[in-house]
Amino acid sequence: MDYKYIVVGIDGTGSREWMAADGSNSNTFRFIRDVHYGSMEIDRRWYHGPSNTVTGSDTEPILQEALDFIYQRIGSLFPTIRTQSIKPLEMFDVNSCMQNQERSRQNMMEQRGYQQAARVPVQVTSNMLANQPLTTDDVRVVLIGHSRGGLAVTALARMLSPLVRVYFMGLYDSVDRQGCLDGMNVENVKYVAHARRHPDVKSRTYFGNTSLKYIGVDHAEEQFFYTSHGGIGGSFIINRKEVSTFGDSSCLPTITTQTPEGETIELINNPALVKKLGKQMDQVCTDGSHEADQFIRTQAKKYGIPIA
Repeated sequence: MDYKYIVVGIDGTGSREWMAADGSNSNTFRFIRDVHYGSMEIDRRWYHGPSNTVTGSDTEPILQEALDFIYQRIGSLFPTIRTQSIKPLEMFDVNSCMQNQERSRQNMMEQRGYQQAARVPVQVTSNMLANQPLTTDDVRVVLIGHSRGGLAVTALARMLSPLVRVYFMGLYDSVDRQGCLDGMNVENVKYVAHARRHPDVKSRTYFGNTSLKYIGVDHAEEQFFYTSHGGIGGSFIINRKEVSTFGDSSCLPTITTQTPEGETIELINNPALVKKLGKQMDQVCTDGSHEADQFIRTQAKKYGIPIA
């Protein structure tokens, strides 16, 4: 059976700055590029991740743009869906900040003596999922995300609930670093693969993972890999000169420190893990990054997605 595909990828924070011109250090970009179906910008689309490294606030317009693309593509493939006025969920339904603002507005109106029906977010229900007009036999939606991009595609899958179930979601170390979007629950997805950074690498220890509760998913598989948060997504730093003030130094082969006497000395980075794996951290991260990407691709191939 020849399936139709809609394939969308959203990269991690700051990808405009760290991604190579050919996309070779972005596992998300390379995944979308390597799917052997249709054309880029028509059936397959990749988006840079947010540029706001602190709040990730620009994740929301990226999410909306990706949703609009999928909905427009569905409208082209299945024009009768539009005539039925079946639409995806709105940003309000996945955005806690917008919901809090609505509650504040409602309370203010009630204090002034006005009675108005409060807007409440639409929840994903079994009835909604049972009455989707499209199935994964009609169209296979594939969502791929790294870092905050993983958070975005998790919200995107939920927003597609009235229309169609997402066939496959590949997550490269999805993190919850955007205060308004809640992506802990992965819903409306058939198959999930999540590659996560191993805590022993000590990369971005203050980043909490999200997309960890798989609700109604046929099969979800998580694996941990010995590489940094960036390494899971394909980009990691092994040159000390490239580490910024808030950069990730977990993949450096050596680190510098000072003795009590003020002498600068160089030490092996993460000696316990280096001893365990028998290679320095730059090679650990290189191997782990490749293995994480292969894990996502292998899972996708297992479910019939035409990727190299």
